[in-house]
Amino acid sequence: MQPELTQLTRKKLASASDPVQYARLRGPDIEDISMTPDEAQLPAKFADILEYPADAWHGELKRLNESLQGSGIAVDHFARFHARTYGMPLVELQELYAQSFDLNPNCALEIGYHLFGEDYKRGAFLANLREAQLDLDLGQEQQLPDYLPVLLRMLIELKDDELRGSLAGHCIVPGIRKIIGAFKDDNPFVDLLKAVLAGLENALDEARHKVVVFD
Repeated sequence: MQPELTQLTRKKLASASDPVQYARLRGPDIEDISMTPDEAQLPAKFADILEYPADAWHGELKRLNESLQGSGIAVDHFARFHARTYGMPLVELQELYAQSFDLNPNCALEIGYHLFGEDYKRGAFLANLREAQLDLDLGQEQQLPDYLPVLLRMLIELKDDELRGSLAGHCIVPGIRKIIGAFKDDNPFVDLLKAVLAGLENALDEARHKVVVFD
């Protein structure tokens, strides 16, 4: 049985690590969010390509490009990312990825860092994510539980639509916005992050939900 994400539900709003409570403190009029697994499919597709580039990276880029049909903001952003990276040698991609995320704390892909910084609240947030991910295969073995690709895969696996919506709208979306805002140069990975963000925002918008914007 999948354990409850105790700090990601409205049942424990008093908890300092509850992102819903955190969101309400920043925007008291915030609405509850519900997202279905189908609505999470598009943003979750980007999880693998957000990992550190390995030998299969270009193949994954090609498969993802072929799977994205139609038009839309997310597809447009990904098309720009694809155009700028499909011919890039793997070594150059790895160097760019490391410089973009691993060596740049302000753009790190650990979403909890952008919500809580080094505050103790992040520790509680991580602990509860880790508990919820115990029985899930999300590629989290070598990563912290708030690593963006892990969270995107988690959206598909959650059983609770409100929990999925809370994780997407109150945590992942504001975290990605902060990462994008921290980039100072023209980086192709910004286009990829914008594709993920657009996919999430479109899913939330389709459900007619408001997403709080953190400063």
